[in-house]
Amino acid sequence: MRILLFSAIFLMVFASNAQKKKQDSVVPQTQEDSLKLEGVLVEAEKQLILENYAKALENFHVALEMNSESAAINFKIAEVLAKSDEGQDALPYGLRAIELDPENKYYRLGLARIYQSIGFYIDAAKTYEGLLEKFPSEENALYELAELYQLTGRRDDMFRIFDQIEAELGVKEEITREKQRIYMREGKVDEVVVEFEKLIDAYPNESSYKAELINFLIQNRKLDKAEEAIADYEATETASSRITLMKSELAWMRGDRKKSLDLLSQAFETSSIDFESKFQILTNYLVMSNDPNDKQRLTEVAVDLAGQYPDEFKAQAFVGDLLYQNREGEQAVKYYLKAVRIKPANYSVWQNILNVEADLNQYDSLVVHAEKALEYFPNQALLYYFAGTGYLIKKDYRKSVRMLEQGKKYTVDPNLLTVFYGQLGDAYNGMKEHDKSYKAYDKALENAPNNDHVLNNYSYFLSLANKDLERALEMSTQLVEQHPNNPTYLDTHGWVLYVNGKFRESRKFLERAASMDEDGTVIEHYGDVLFQLGEIEEAIKQWERARDVGNASELIEKKIADRKLYE
Repeated sequence: MRILLFSAIFLMVFASNAQKKKQDSVVPQTQEDSLKLEGVLVEAEKQLILENYAKALENFHVALEMNSESAAINFKIAEVLAKSDEGQDALPYGLRAIELDPENKYYRLGLARIYQSIGFYIDAAKTYEGLLEKFPSEENALYELAELYQLTGRRDDMFRIFDQIEAELGVKEEITREKQRIYMREGKVDEVVVEFEKLIDAYPNESSYKAELINFLIQNRKLDKAEEAIADYEATETASSRITLMKSELAWMRGDRKKSLDLLSQAFETSSIDFESKFQILTNYLVMSNDPNDKQRLTEVAVDLAGQYPDEFKAQAFVGDLLYQNREGEQAVKYYLKAVRIKPANYSVWQNILNVEADLNQYDSLVVHAEKALEYFPNQALLYYFAGTGYLIKKDYRKSVRMLEQGKKYTVDPNLLTVFYGQLGDAYNGMKEHDKSYKAYDKALENAPNNDHVLNNYSYFLSLANKDLERALEMSTQLVEQHPNNPTYLDTHGWVLYVNGKFRESRKFLERAASMDEDGTVIEHYGDVLFQLGEIEEAIKQWERARDVGNASELIEKKIADRKLYE
């Protein structure tokens, strides 16, 4: 043990001191005196245990007056003073104890600690060194002197003590680790290897040291030495999967990725490596990988791992993440769904599922999974947004409004709140509740006056309702100034101008929009304005084009057949 309790020394020291009574100038003369002294010391020790240091010190001083040259009592006074943070006052008593009993190693050890506690590091070191001259195998002194030299930056002296520890006590792992840490800071890789080899020689049956050496050699690109170490390890070790992993990493560092990943797959097929270790190894390889082909192969390994551990949440979610990053959304969702079946209360996985389904326009699945996620996270506004948006696109406007109104209550992010109001404006418009729609749009624009989605839909729906056309024109003008090359916004502005009767100005924007976007609605709008300007033949050509590309109005065939404008 390196940490000693001074109080535990007392009885042994006191007993040895009793043999020196003839040399003490003041000692108990009678049995009655001895009993009195013993009573004082018992009380002093009791107060020390209770941490009543003042009372303990008072009793030890009384005892010292009864036995003035007792090394043990001097040392106990030093101990109490040190515990009371009065280290300098403790020094004379510690020195006196050693003077009276120079062969007692515990007194020297205690004195060194007192020196150290008050910052007298040179004196502490000298005291430790003196102790080690008499007791070279004193483990506490060796370790504490090494720590002291480390504290004071005396690197060479520290290594000298490390060597002494190994000479006296044998190779110790904690010493080896400390030496390796220092060598690594100094960039002395070869010295670190030497320390590994000493540790392996000292503990030949500890296979972990051999494995650690191999990993160190590979990480520091000592690949030939690593290969030799693997061969030695393989000759004595039956853990073939571990060896296979080492060979895999070695091949990777040598640039033979195919061999490396073949070995990795081979190692992962065994059950001797637990899931967590496999998972950590796989993530390490992915961190090292920059080549898309390597990442693809590692994804395949991850897929195999997920198949090997179908009940491991991390295995399924991890494959989902890899596929999601690789833009394989549909496949990613399959693994994400497996993950949430294992651990449904994981918000980030649900969010990824919904993001993918929204990107893929899978709105039936989107609303189902958003509502499922809400069973576990009823206060997450974003889940209501996904559900509300899904219903909006499916034209189930009532359910959309219900979801969006509920989710709005949990929204603290002003940007997200703007999105909620914008979607509510669309949903209420779908329900023909125009006043609620306009109020929602107004709320959105209060938060974000330049929100293009709201400016577009609000101005367009006002034009369709032939209501507040001046404001509609202001918003659509703002929109195309901010986004002059967006065909949807050009069409909206052109149509607002059309409804305002500004046909020639409208034509400029609708013509540009129709040239940029093969959308039936946009092209039909362009045909309508041409008709209003008297360009009948060109208008019919555009209506026919709109019919052919799709998404035109229900009146398109009638317009073409009758060569008339119906609105």
